[in-house]
Amino acid sequence: MSVLAASRRRLLAALGAAPIALAARRAGAVAPEDKSDGGPYVPTPWAIVDEMLKLAEIGPGDVVFDLGSGDGRLVIAAAARYGARGVGVERHRDLVAFSRAQAEAQRVADRVRFVQGDVLEADVREATVVMLYLLPRLVVQLVPKLRAELAPGARIVSHDYPLEPWRADKTLIFDVAEKYAITGSAETKLFYYLVPARVHGQWLLELSAPEGVGPVPLAFEQWPDRLAGTAIFGGVSTELRMLAVRAEAIRFEIVQGGRILRFEGRVEGAAMTGEVTGRGVAGRWSARRIAS
Repeated sequence: MSVLAASRRRLLAALGAAPIALAARRAGAVAPEDKSDGGPYVPTPWAIVDEMLKLAEIGPGDVVFDLGSGDGRLVIAAAARYGARGVGVERHRDLVAFSRAQAEAQRVADRVRFVQGDVLEADVREATVVMLYLLPRLVVQLVPKLRAELAPGARIVSHDYPLEPWRADKTLIFDVAEKYAITGSAETKLFYYLVPARVHGQWLLELSAPEGVGPVPLAFEQWPDRLAGTAIFGGVSTELRMLAVRAEAIRFEIVQGGRILRFEGRVEGAAMTGEVTGRGVAGRWSARRIAS
């Protein structure tokens, strides 16, 4: 028997065993917990693959990572349909071999690669899109890694399980009949996240208007589930209002001298720039990070 034939045979066996393994987990008949184990191999139905790719708005400039890539279908579809590049990370050797063979068959092997490894140790810094279909305990462990390694504006789509406590930017809910035999429910949830710029720390704000206002200290506190900030005018601390960071875009308001100053701009590493407007005020602003 050839290596490919053997891999296919083992893959088919895995497909048949997946619902049984999931049922065993639910019944409690499982081995000691491996926190790096994303769960039994359960292939993502093609209807869900289609929706995940559309939700992420895959394009030819994207690098799509699938953490726990199984038979490779998400990465291969992203390359074949949208011209993207892709990387699949999978712990099971047979599935990696099968994925590579499928990439060759679909003539996208020059744009995708599959590696055997632990998703918690994978280097995802190259990714512009990350796809997940993993059990909650592993999804939660990935949150700090994804927020630290992915560039602002990178997109994440997680199938069924949210990246708690990170709040999803979008949630899509629909039924897929094929899932009933796997999970006991046809309901499918897709959670979409847009990675924000990292602004946590202390900054120094410079204004071109209003005239006479010197450098203003800013302090941001940033967590997966919330964002807060303060500014110091004349030695008095005031909370930033309407504060939001979406990808590289930032906006906030400062109440100063009875006026509301509205700031909009972009974050680029350790610098911010943008426009400030308010009653009788219009100009440019910039800020630089002085401490993390």
